[in-house]
Amino acid sequence: MKTLLSRNRFEALALVLAVLFCALHVWVDDSPVIGTRVDGRPTPLLVRAVQLAEGRATDLQFAFRGPRPADPNVVVVAVDEKSAQRYGLWPWPRDLVARAIDRLREAGAGAVGLDIIFTDEVVDGRAQAYEGALQELDKALAQAPESAPALGAYRDELHRRAAISADAELAEALARAPQVVQGVIAYPDTDRSQFASKAQEWDQQLESHLIREFRGEVLKSSPDGTLLTPPLSVDFSRLKSWSMESAQLPLPALAKASKRLGFFNMAADPDGTLRRVPLFALLEGPKGLLPSLELQTAAAFLNSQVEAVVVPSEHLVTGARMRRPGETLPLLRVPQLEDEPFMLINYPGPASSFTTLSLSDVLDGSFELGAVRGKAVLVGVTLVGNFDQRVTPFSEMEPGVYVHAATLSNILAQDFLTRPREAQPLELLFMLGSAVLLARLLPRVGFAWKLGAMALLVAVWLIVDQVLFTRGLQVATVLPLASLVTSAFGVIFLGYFSVDAEKGRLRTTFQHYLDASVMEQVLAHPEKLKLGGERRELTVLFSDIRGFTTLSERLSPEQLVAFINEYLTPMTDVVFENGGTLDKYIGDAIMAFWGAPVDQPDHALRACAAALGFLDTLAQLRSRWRAAGLPEVDIGVGINTGLMNVGHMGTQNRFNYTVMGDAVNLASRLEGLTKAYDTRILISAATYTQTRGRVTARRLGVVRVKGKTEPTDLYELRAMGAPVGPDAEAIQAFEAGVERFLSRDFAGAEAHFRQVLIRWPGDAPSRHYLEEIKLLQVNPPGLDWDGVFTATTK
Repeated sequence: MKTLLSRNRFEALALVLAVLFCALHVWVDDSPVIGTRVDGRPTPLLVRAVQLAEGRATDLQFAFRGPRPADPNVVVVAVDEKSAQRYGLWPWPRDLVARAIDRLREAGAGAVGLDIIFTDEVVDGRAQAYEGALQELDKALAQAPESAPALGAYRDELHRRAAISADAELAEALARAPQVVQGVIAYPDTDRSQFASKAQEWDQQLESHLIREFRGEVLKSSPDGTLLTPPLSVDFSRLKSWSMESAQLPLPALAKASKRLGFFNMAADPDGTLRRVPLFALLEGPKGLLPSLELQTAAAFLNSQVEAVVVPSEHLVTGARMRRPGETLPLLRVPQLEDEPFMLINYPGPASSFTTLSLSDVLDGSFELGAVRGKAVLVGVTLVGNFDQRVTPFSEMEPGVYVHAATLSNILAQDFLTRPREAQPLELLFMLGSAVLLARLLPRVGFAWKLGAMALLVAVWLIVDQVLFTRGLQVATVLPLASLVTSAFGVIFLGYFSVDAEKGRLRTTFQHYLDASVMEQVLAHPEKLKLGGERRELTVLFSDIRGFTTLSERLSPEQLVAFINEYLTPMTDVVFENGGTLDKYIGDAIMAFWGAPVDQPDHALRACAAALGFLDTLAQLRSRWRAAGLPEVDIGVGINTGLMNVGHMGTQNRFNYTVMGDAVNLASRLEGLTKAYDTRILISAATYTQTRGRVTARRLGVVRVKGKTEPTDLYELRAMGAPVGPDAEAIQAFEAGVERFLSRDFAGAEAHFRQVLIRWPGDAPSRHYLEEIKLLQVNPPGLDWDGVFTATTK
């Protein structure tokens, strides 16, 4: 091993560094930037630092890409400085807003999204003035009734105007414009008490605006020949989306006047920059999905309805689509991230990228009707100091309405920024591949070529990254480059200390025995000097009958042979069914391995499937043995994955295709440990690492097997497939108990193991730990106690 590492030290170092960065990359990539809740768990500092760096890299990519035209159908009507000079500071009288909505409707706007909300009743000063004038007129007429006929029409007009409120005018304008989408504010459960007095009223008004029915993608024909999509059954309690308590609505009269409501909340990254936007809010008050302002405005523009795209098996909202009533095929789709309920915003550019009109021009009628005819219009406040200034990749002071405009432009133009599912594997492949390439290349070239090769790979990734970004595909920037640079400098650093000395030693040692041309190959490829069997990463399995000695004493020789044959035959079939190689029988024991002679990338998973197949087969055998009056036996199985020698080993006349090495010995030791842990299948940490997420297994603890000084993690294999439901909860509790036990928190460990026994009554490992804890609490361990179980037998 030492010689092998010495000869492949550059590849080993580069791969170790790359693997560390790959692990960090997977960790970061699987960690949400924002999460599904406003009050989500804090993110580890290392993950947060990488996410912040990646966010800044995205901002630079927008800068390098530069502005580009937004969708021409998106228009912003702004309450700007000009509007404030003409009609005063915001908020305005609501009859002005009503008039603006009428102007947009009359101009033929296809949709109008209001990035504003009217939550409070306002006192109408003009209505009060008319009411006062009416009262004074009534007093005068009471003293001079003969004037009543002459002033009757005047009195009626005063009465009519006193009865008209600005809120009523706005409600009537909204009712006349079905294409208007009113904005609402979703609020988290931390604000529940603040809105408790209005919650019930708002919940009732929200009922008709929530999405509760989901339809699938598979089409089928109805009796009348119409193509339909089948409904999907979705459990809202397990649905993964952006969770909110409920939503703050406009005044009841205003809310009832609109056919569409959409929330305009924003979700900033931890550095305050808006790079993603929620498409739906999963409300807890009235249970259902509330679409965003952008989705609803796009739906109004397309005269369609918003649908949520869900994957019922994963309880996941994956995006949205627009569909017109009575039609089957959706008009367009809106994707969101797989790991977070947000859509990445593909900003066309800053505010100047959008057609913008002043709301004062709309009110005055001094604008081109064609500017809004058939357009999707967003109305918002852009006045400086209105507390709706946002940070975007293009500006540190951008009015929030332009963030909504960018999102709406993405939806209508179908110009999205997405992170494809294949991105992570490609990034990991680049990180590992570049590390191996640099490890093979850099030790063999001069310093200038070393820097040139590193710079070339960095440039290649940056160019590919930017090209993909320009085309709407986001891949990671920071960690792939960090992995590449770290691996390169690690190889260069190691080379200065070892490569010249190594080449000199090889030249001195072999110059009298090898031809010059062969010598150059040796210097370039020292691994060619390796003699012996092939060394590969494989997975090996040992299985043994428990209590076989006692069993053999109870049966006659003939019965014992028949019994063992009846046992070994179906067990061997299980090995073959899972693509394994039968190494040998050792009495009642079975030794098998996977990954050779045929390459099997999933060799660890196959071995786990075979072990579980042993238990299923044993259950059938025990049923037959019980009926025949034969003794019922149990088995133990040990599995390990690692590097081992494989090949035909023996003499020239007699040999066997087998495996040898420490990894093989560890598997044998694990089989023996099944009795100590009162379990049936034990797998090593290496096997678990390769099957994580595809098997149900739990970490039993740390063990030091006989013949070894270094401890190793130990896992119990329970089933195929990732753990779900109570099993997942039990495993989480058990592993938490193990961690507490190893850290000497025996009280905390005891609590976790008792939780396991609630879900898995009679669980032997939990009972074993509880007994051990009881002893340790009576006799506290010394300072050198590390919680490692030391096996004294094989």
